[in-house]
Formats: sequence, structure tokens, C-alpha cells
Amino acid sequence: MKMKVLFTQKKEGKLENPEIIGQRIARAYKVKGDKVPPAYPCESEILVLLCFENYGKIDSKLIKFCQDLSTARASNVALIILSKDGTAGAGELEGIFKKNGVNIAGTCGIAVSKGLFGAKRVTDADEKKAQDFADKMITSLFDASALN
Repeated sequence: MKMKVLFTQKKEGKLENPEIIGQRIARAYKVKGDKVPPAYPCESEILVLLCFENYGKIDSKLIKFCQDLSTARASNVALIILSKDGTAGAGELEGIFKKNGVNIAGTCGIAVSKGLFGAKRVTDADEKKAQDFADKMITSLFDASALN
């Protein structure tokens, strides 16, 4: 399956919400799950699933990675956005994808409140919502024979 799951990571070695969700989806589909920027660049991927936090400002590493993402590297991206109320959009990333000709297959907003000491952990329900979104994106972009 030509798919990658990528997530943002603020502190090296610290398990954060985007990584928890990203690794769960990567394990479910037996695909590569990696932090942004990935160790190996995307090449001819049908779907790149990006999981990141948007609490007002999007990670600069993610923006640089998306600027480099072209149709030769990925045909479609799906976005899982963790934010305070689950309604934050992709902001400037949408314009970058449009300029590069990469299709946004869909977005999924997950509400994770953030306090003084960082964001709370994602719940099992949040993980299930992200997994269901990934299932929907994958079934719409891959034929059934590629899933086995």
C-alpha cells in the first residue's frame, strides 16, 4: 500500500498526542509511521496522512515539509488536526497543498484541551475517531485488493 503516516513531534523521545494517533493508524495498516520531516522522503505515495496539533501556530517543520510535497511525492493528503475545540483548520497548509497540486482528501478535527502544562492525553474515543477517519480515507482511495 503506497501510504505513509506522518506526525509532528515537539520534543525528541517524548510520546505526544499526534504520535500516539499516528502510530496507532500506522500499526493498523502495517505502513511506515514517522515524524515530520521523515527519515525517507515520500515517493509516489497515494496517501500521506498527517497528524498534527494546531493551537494557533502550526509547527514550522511541518510547513517546510508540506512546501516540499509535490504530486510526484504524494497524490493525496489527509489531515488529522488536534486543537482546543476540534474545529481548527489547516490554515496556510491548505494554500500550500493547492499551490503544489496535492489533493486534500479530507480533514478530521479532534478536540484536545490544552492547559498550562501542555495538552491532555487523547482518549480512546479520540483515537477511534482518528482510526475511523483513516479507514474512510483508505477505502475511498485504495481498491479492496490493496487492503489485504
